[in-house]
Formats: sequence, structure tokens, C-alpha cells
Amino acid sequence: MIDLVHIREHSIPIPETYTIFGSPNDVKSYSPEHRDQIVFLDKAASTFIYEYAAAARLVTGEPWQPFSGATFKFIEEYSQFGDDPESAENIKKWLFNRGIAFRNWVFILPTFNDYPVCATWKMVIKYWNKLFFSDDLTIFDGSLNWSLFYYHEDRLIFGRDNIYDPSAENTRMAELDELKRKFHQLNFPY
Repeated sequence: MIDLVHIREHSIPIPETYTIFGSPNDVKSYSPEHRDQIVFLDKAASTFIYEYAAAARLVTGEPWQPFSGATFKFIEEYSQFGDDPESAENIKKWLFNRGIAFRNWVFILPTFNDYPVCATWKMVIKYWNKLFFSDDLTIFDGSLNWSLFYYHEDRLIFGRDNIYDPSAENTRMAELDELKRKFHQLNFPY
């Protein structure tokens, strides 16, 4: 498990370009309480989190079938996107019903390595319409027990209950330990 509190210390100010949370003006218009729950990661932390996600093998298939490699016991999908208020509420309800606490910090990784973000699950639900817009992205937390993948054709795919394979786990842990050594400047506590 990654120490999310520690990695959030490696932040940068709101980027002056468009991000997954919108334009700089969009993000600056969010309440201070919400901005405090959205952390853009610096270069070292960004590189680390992308490599960590790859080593953790959360996404094992093609974008339209991201969890096809038997990573999770349960896969749930949502594809009823629409432009009306009822559709917006249904998406929020579906996200809420994944059972993740609002205060839980998660990683949000855009496909094209643009400004990965650490944010609370509450911000994912609140700003879903900014996040789930045009490009694929992966969301997960430090437990690695679940992952949410947005496929750009308006599909959310949620995998939960990570399947434990001891031999694969040993390989994965060795790779993760190597990442910690490679990114020693992030000062991981364990």
C-alpha cells in the first residue's frame, strides 16, 4: 500500500493548462475546501505513480475491457451517460454506491500522462463531468483492491476485490520495492 499522505506532499500549483479538472480558471473557481482535496503531483511523484500503476497491473486488457486479465473478482459497468439532470444524478448515485468513503484519497491517472492527480473520492463524484469527458483514465487508491476505469466511449468499468496470486504478488512486490528504490527522493516511510 502506498502512503498517500506522503505522496501528496509532492504537489505543484494548479497547472496553467487544461487538466482533467478543467481549465485553470475552472479549478480556481472551485471552493477552497474542494481545491484542498485536489492535488496535482510534481514530476517525480507523477512518474512514480504511473510506473506504480503499471507494476500493480490494475489495467490488464484493452481500454474497452481493462480488467480482462483476471485482476478483480467482480466487474461492474455503467454506460447510461446522458445530457439531462436525471442522468447526471444516476452517475453520481452509481459512483456513490461503489462503497468508497468520501474522504478516501485516490489517484486519478489520465491516459496521456498529463498531470496525474491525488483527490478525495468526494471530488471524483462532485466533478465526474469534468473527469469522464473525452480521454480514458484510471482511478484507484493505495489499497489496490479496486480500480475504476473510464473508457472514452462513455463507459465506466469498476473492478473490486483484487485476486491474490502468491507468485504474481511476489513479482509485483519486487517491482514495487524497486520503484521505491528508484524514486528514493520521495522518501517513502516503509
